[in-house]
Amino acid sequence: MCCRCCGVTQQKVWVFGLGTLFTVFGLLFIIWWPSLIDSIIMNSLPLTPTSKTFDKWETLPIPVYMKMYLWNWTNAEEVKLHGVKPNFQQLGPYVYREERLKMDLEWHENKTVTFSPNRTWFWEEELSGGKQTDLVTVPHLPSIAAAAEMRDKNALVKAAFNRELNAHGGALYVTHTASEWLFDSFYDEFLHYAMNNPLAPEVESDHFAWFLDRNGSKEFEGSFTVHTGVGDIKEMGEIKFWNGANHTGWYEGECGRLNGSTTDLFVPDEPKEKALTIFIADTRRIINLEYTGESYEIEGIKGWKYEVTPNTFDNGQRSEAMKCYCPVYRQPNNCPASGATDLGPSADGAPMYLSAAHFMYADDSYANTITGFEPNYERDNFYIIMERKFGVPLEVNAAVMVSLLIEPDEDIDILTGIPSFYGPLFTTASSAVIDKALASELKLAMNLPAIGRYTGVGLLCVGCILLVVGIFLTLKRRWYGQRAADNTVPTPTTRITEEVTESY
Repeated sequence: MCCRCCGVTQQKVWVFGLGTLFTVFGLLFIIWWPSLIDSIIMNSLPLTPTSKTFDKWETLPIPVYMKMYLWNWTNAEEVKLHGVKPNFQQLGPYVYREERLKMDLEWHENKTVTFSPNRTWFWEEELSGGKQTDLVTVPHLPSIAAAAEMRDKNALVKAAFNRELNAHGGALYVTHTASEWLFDSFYDEFLHYAMNNPLAPEVESDHFAWFLDRNGSKEFEGSFTVHTGVGDIKEMGEIKFWNGANHTGWYEGECGRLNGSTTDLFVPDEPKEKALTIFIADTRRIINLEYTGESYEIEGIKGWKYEVTPNTFDNGQRSEAMKCYCPVYRQPNNCPASGATDLGPSADGAPMYLSAAHFMYADDSYANTITGFEPNYERDNFYIIMERKFGVPLEVNAAVMVSLLIEPDEDIDILTGIPSFYGPLFTTASSAVIDKALASELKLAMNLPAIGRYTGVGLLCVGCILLVVGIFLTLKRRWYGQRAADNTVPTPTTRITEEVTESY
């Protein structure tokens, strides 16, 4: 605007017009912008084939690492020969970078999508605390699981089983390399015998590994059906079906019902006090992570911590609602002590248990059966640090331990004279931290309402300044060219003098 080119009236129109415009827009930005942006962002979060959420959901954009710890049974022979207390040493971590991909996507009219998770692991030598060639002695799960099935059989049947077990590779423990235990597998004579024995339960392979045939497989975890959040953002990520069913069938009632998240999608804008419920196929159950009240800042983003508690792996001793995690055949008086879930229903009857690492929060009756447990809260804690507005995990450490209950049996040679104990098999911890690129996107989305608000404040200030300046110039008659305009306008005295002059 050039003041020299405008008259006083035009100057007033420009100043008061722009001042009013900036003031109005400033007020609109302050009052209306935050809710508008929140609405736009929330409407963009639901999962669709074209949403920004989809790309990050289909292929996880941040690095995930699986840390595997193997437990070396250091005095296995002494336990077998002399019944001494078992000692286990934790080895590792053996670290693998994990790539996650959703496959076989099928979109449904009821706002759900079905997919099969595919995970591929790559060895990370530099991040690992052990070598793949490390020799590890571990209880022989096939032999002990079969012996547990025979425990209550009559003496004649047990004698026949004991003879076959001794003749076909049965053992209390075996030693193999870390890579063989994890992914590469090893030939097992007893499994080979069971595969070819029509009286034995069905065995799919004569090779054994904790993650046998799983690397790169899309079938292992099964198919999940989750809500996309379209039409109801409070349903986003909620599991509706697993392998076509809404109940696992392994535990009764609510303990077997599918709910919560697969950890890939969480409901946004939930109260921070609300617990996180997740379902991990490997655990065969949901896990509730409780709000701790602790906040952390990761890549400049504030998140709240949720973790397992002494109630997580309860079996009814702490809360009656958790009683359903006690298998039916063990109720009502033979339920496991609080702190470990009996995996028998999902492990073909094998006496395996799921717990927090090193039996943290568990009843002393578990850890006291052996030596070697050294729980470390920072390393072994199962937790998620969550940004709750958009439901984005900032940091995850999903650590659990699987153990095997080994009991003496005088009718089975490999179990004769040993103490009863819980032998740890492996501990797994999937960990991930949000990277800078994704954090930058998240911070921009979180800051857009504030950016609009501050822009509104700036516009409002400029508008108010223009209005104040306009009012001041008007009251003081200081507009550019105001004096010249005033001189050209006849005053009442001047008009009277001119009229008298003209009358003469």
